[in-house]
Amino acid sequence: MTDSTYPDEQSFSLSYLNHFDIKNKKEGLTEPSGLALSHGKNALWTISDDTKKIFKLSLAGDLKRDKSFKIPDKGLEGITLDSTGKFLLTIKEDDNELIKVRIDTRKVTARKRLAKMGDYHKVAHHFAGGGANKGLEGITWNPKTGTIFTMKEGGPGLLVEVSSDLERIQDHRLLNDENGFRDPKVTGDKLDFSDICYDRSRDRFWIISDKAKRLFLYDWNTNRVIQSAKLGYGSNGKYREIEKAEGVAIDPDTKRLYVVSDEEARLYVFDIRE
Repeated sequence: MTDSTYPDEQSFSLSYLNHFDIKNKKEGLTEPSGLALSHGKNALWTISDDTKKIFKLSLAGDLKRDKSFKIPDKGLEGITLDSTGKFLLTIKEDDNELIKVRIDTRKVTARKRLAKMGDYHKVAHHFAGGGANKGLEGITWNPKTGTIFTMKEGGPGLLVEVSSDLERIQDHRLLNDENGFRDPKVTGDKLDFSDICYDRSRDRFWIISDKAKRLFLYDWNTNRVIQSAKLGYGSNGKYREIEKAEGVAIDPDTKRLYVVSDEEARLYVFDIRE
């Protein structure tokens, strides 16, 4: 199902391919949150917000134990890979801290709270009184600008551009009804945002809402949603929606979209058709 917000734009549809159960209690992968395509595009990175570990999965959801590793923090939300493929970046939601990890050494090389970055005063009022559960939730790297984009879950939804050295907030946009973030069943301030990934082939962002069970294609340059689609699939003659979609990643070359569910501990795979 698609909802073309701007009919003049090229539209897309999601074609469901498969899903894989990825839950692994022994290793601590029980609540996957965040998703990133590996540098070689042959695997995925994810985290589980209750576990101090970064996990690597095959594209079919198999856990790569030797490539997964422990980290000092838990309560993490969102994960992305920098353009060199050497570093992963993630977010600690309770204090809005961005954390940079070098993959080969498996060590944290930098960390900084959003509130300690330059020009934080420009977005500070959006975080006042929101609570820890309305903090930063998604993160992605934009190789075109060489900057990091991190996303506030709600109250209000907010997309924040951060310099690659984590020193300064460069820009920000509200995510709301005015620029096309809407759903027939989840309206206004109840709409949340759970993850984001940059699509270099379109120079746009894919953003998911777990409450709306919806995928948005967003253009930062024009500050508008181009199109949205429900996150669901057909199974045994019935239509099912994905519960608590908390991670999204895309491979523009194969036109594959990957979505991870926190509640179901599943990896879903879709074709993007245009």
